[in-house]
Amino acid sequence: MFTLFRNGNRFAVQLGIMLFVFAVTATQAAGERRNFVGYYPSWLSAQSRPLAATSAVYSHVVLAFARPDFSWDGKSWSGTGLQFSQQPAVVKNQMRILRAHGTRVLLAVGGATYLNWAPLAAEGDKPGLITAALTRFVSTMGFDGIDVDYEREGASAEVVTQYGAAIAVLRRTTPGKLLSLAAWSTGADCTPDTGNVPCDGQFSSTSGSAGRERLLLHDSETMGKIDLVNVMSYDAGVSGYDPVKAFALYRDLLPARVAVNLGFEIAPEGWGGATLVQDDAAARCPSAMITQDQFGNPVHRTYALQRGLQDGPLTLRPNSNAHDGAMLWHIVKNQNLPVCGHRAVLSVDSLQKAAAILLSR
Repeated sequence: MFTLFRNGNRFAVQLGIMLFVFAVTATQAAGERRNFVGYYPSWLSAQSRPLAATSAVYSHVVLAFARPDFSWDGKSWSGTGLQFSQQPAVVKNQMRILRAHGTRVLLAVGGATYLNWAPLAAEGDKPGLITAALTRFVSTMGFDGIDVDYEREGASAEVVTQYGAAIAVLRRTTPGKLLSLAAWSTGADCTPDTGNVPCDGQFSSTSGSAGRERLLLHDSETMGKIDLVNVMSYDAGVSGYDPVKAFALYRDLLPARVAVNLGFEIAPEGWGGATLVQDDAAARCPSAMITQDQFGNPVHRTYALQRGLQDGPLTLRPNSNAHDGAMLWHIVKNQNLPVCGHRAVLSVDSLQKAAAILLSR
């Protein structure tokens, strides 16, 4: 709760907090539900469950990944970057099935492999071939929006400028549709370039892309183009990163109109070696225990779905959004699951069920 009261206006502040809590509660009671976003990797479509069979528990499904230097011939996947084993007409029909039960379907642009953002960003206020192709593809296929997955490493002025320019172009391709951001794990951290006031006077102990989204979203015009943020709060290990801290920093950075989702990945993760479990009782291995956060502060909490959601999106903050929820990378990962102690870690199916309960979906 607030502890700063100016000019004796304590009652007004307390009343404001009460009204805010009432508004969030009333919104959820009126039928609003928290987000649960799932990414579907197109390159695994041949050996995984069909897109149309995706659980209705997801509020948004994001198809990954399209190239930033996008082109489309109108009939195949050539030039798009997507790698579905089915033809576009088949995937479009599967998207229609998802949308029929209330799931929004977005197109992820970028990812860790497609890094050639320069041609897209260069189109700026002058639409070009990429803008035209993306606009036509999004409209023809029936996407509900675009997810910006900018994963060029670094937080230099050149990178941040290009990032913002790409967002502006992609916003123009999605009039009346959603524009979401796949935000870097430490992108909201404080660095010497951002200043450390929002981080209790501390600087992040990480480097690389730390602070990138904080620098990016310092520009109010860029901030105004974003509807939704999915924090990639995984692949960072447990000895120097706390997803809950990352969520809090993003939540405090963004206006209340923008929902923020805490990201999870089924073990084994691609990097970092963290092992996601369901709850505190299942954290029976060192890789499921967070020892420090990204600022070097001791944590000693579990790397668990329950702890992440309860201490993150489900904890009321001054600018919380009633839709704050979870994101999963990715929704077909059920192979080669490790154990933590003597218990199997979360599978996609078990995470879906547990998240649905915690998020009241």
